Amino acid sequence: MTGLQPNNIQVESFLANFRDRLNEEGKGLVRVDYLGSHDVIPPRKVGSALKSGHFDILHSPVSYYIGMVPEGYGMMGANQPPEVLRRNGGWKILQDVFAKKAGSRLIAWGESATRFQIYLSKKPGLNRDGVPDLSGFKMRVTGTYRPLFELLGATTVNVRSRDIKEYMSRKLIDGFGFPDVMIGTLGLHDPVRYRVVPGFYRTNFAVTMNLNRWQALPKETRDLIEKIAIEYERTSVVYVGKQRIRDDEILRESGVKDIVLSGESEKKFLSMAHEALWQELRKRSASSDRLRARLYVP
Repeated sequence: MTGLQPNNIQVESFLANFRDRLNEEGKGLVRVDYLGSHDVIPPRKVGSALKSGHFDILHSPVSYYIGMVPEGYGMMGANQPPEVLRRNGGWKILQDVFAKKAGSRLIAWGESATRFQIYLSKKPGLNRDGVPDLSGFKMRVTGTYRPLFELLGATTVNVRSRDIKEYMSRKLIDGFGFPDVMIGTLGLHDPVRYRVVPGFYRTNFAVTMNLNRWQALPKETRDLIEKIAIEYERTSVVYVGKQRIRDDEILRESGVKDIVLSGESEKKFLSMAHEALWQELRKRSASSDRLRARLYVP
C-alpha cells in the first residue's frame, strides 16, 4: 500500500527502487504485490490499517499518521540523512518508536533529500533578520507548515491540496508550502510568482511493515529486505532528483523568481523552521530530546 497515488514521483520511486528490486532479487524467497492507495484505504487511515494487519507493507508520509507516531515531526525536522542515523543510534530509536506505537517495523526512509519550499503569488518583505515577513499573507497550511508560517506572521488557512491552484488563482490565499518536486508537473506553479530558497525540512516517507508479519519472516528474508532498503534509500534520492531538475525548468520557464536567503538570513530561516517542528515534537513525545541529539545538528 502507498499513502499517495501511484502517479506521485515518490510512489514511482518506491515501486521502482524498492518493490521491483526486491522482487527481482528475492525470486523464490519473497514477493511484494502492490495493492493501491486512496482507492483502497483513505490516506489518514493507512497507519492504523497496517497495524491491524490489513496489508503487510506501507510506503507513506508519516505525516498521514502523525497522531500515532508524532516522532514523524523529528524525521521532517532532521538535517541528517538515513545513513548517518543508521550509524549514530537514531535509527534504532525510530525503530523502537514505530514498533511500540504503530505496531510496525521501520524498514527504510526513502526520497529523504526532498525538501519543502514556500511558494507565493506576491513578493514579501524581509524582517530585520532578513527572513520573509508573511504578515498580511493568507497561507494554505497543513500540520507540516503551520508552526513555521505562524512564526513568519501569516494567517493560516486550511485548504485541500487539490484546491490550491483555484484558491491561488482567485486570490483567496497568497501562498502555500509544497515539496520541491511535482509542483510543475501538477500545474501548481501557474499562479506562483515567487519561491523562497532554500528549502526546509525533509519529507518523511517511511517504508514500514506490520511487526507480526516482519517477525514471522525467516532471517534470510529479513536480511534481504534490509539490504534492498539501504540500497533504496540511496537510489530513491537520485531518482527523485531527476524529477526536481525537470520541475525547476518548468518554474524558470514560467517566470517564477527565487527569493534567495543566504548567510545569516539563511541560517536564521532554517533555524526557525526546524525549531518550530522540534518544539512541536517536544509537546508530544518523551523521545524528542534523544531523537534531536541524533537527527539534528545545528
